[in-house]
Amino acid sequence: MILLKTPAFWYRQPNFLQNMLLRPLSWIYSQIAEGNYRKNYTHEYNKSQVIAIGGVTMGGSGKTVVVQKVCEILNGEKVAVLSRGFGRKSRQTFLVNPLMHSYEDVGDEPLLLSRSVPVYVGKDRAKSAELAGNFDFLVLDDGITQRSLLPNVKLLVVDAEQRFGNGEMFPLGPNRLNIAWLKFNIDAAIVIGGDSRLAVAIPELDGIPLYHGTLQQDLSQLNRSRIVAFCGIGYPNKFFRSLEKHVDIVDRISFPDHYPFSTADIEKLLLLGDRLQAQIVTTEKDLVRIPRPYRDNIATVPIKLIWSNHATNLSLLLNPNKIP
Repeated sequence: MILLKTPAFWYRQPNFLQNMLLRPLSWIYSQIAEGNYRKNYTHEYNKSQVIAIGGVTMGGSGKTVVVQKVCEILNGEKVAVLSRGFGRKSRQTFLVNPLMHSYEDVGDEPLLLSRSVPVYVGKDRAKSAELAGNFDFLVLDDGITQRSLLPNVKLLVVDAEQRFGNGEMFPLGPNRLNIAWLKFNIDAAIVIGGDSRLAVAIPELDGIPLYHGTLQQDLSQLNRSRIVAFCGIGYPNKFFRSLEKHVDIVDRISFPDHYPFSTADIEKLLLLGDRLQAQIVTTEKDLVRIPRPYRDNIATVPIKLIWSNHATNLSLLLNPNKIP
């Protein structure tokens, strides 16, 4: 597993040296990624409606919160999530048990999602679907790039601030797919954050049905106006900027995406909080990667997606057989 801390140049134009060193690698990565994306799906699953949710960038677009929202929209139906389980040590395919498994067993996102919906982890989504069995809907977390299970519906997730970074492919930029490959193969785009009027002005999404939502934060765990904020997510600035609207962030610390926090890491953070007389705050996804004895000492800010525009059409897209 590669632990990657988001480079600043992914969100501005690369300089001459970065271009010279990384563009050849970016070209190679692009050729491999396009070849994989153009492959035919290996399995068509007729027992369930299959919904694929994914993003273009390496991380931070908001896929997990959209998966949660889609499962909420499908409330009343039998729904399961299929996830690769990024970063997990096991290679087996199985149902996540949040009371028994750790993030090392299943990955941080599946563990978080499993609190509210059945989640199956496995590299091969078709194999996971067969194991899941009798569900009306299967939601593929980060399911745009996989070529195992043919989706009935594809939803692209885009962060309104992050967008597609500098537009370059990894490692010169944050993109693992080119939006041009997807444009005529996506059923809808979910744009998160920013102004709903600006969301429709993203040129790369022209012609794709758009649904806009904002992230609503639950600040009930914050009991001090001064905080030390830390996270190990794909786009940490989004977390920091959302908090600074409400509290005084006296220090902000970013770790690589999916970073496995050690006891020493957390003890240093707690000492820093004591020294600065500030509360230690992180994301829900990061909390599951923190050693259990320390979790009660760290506050989180749960989030949920709130639609800015009428989402009835999205509900019908996801569940066309449901009578409004």
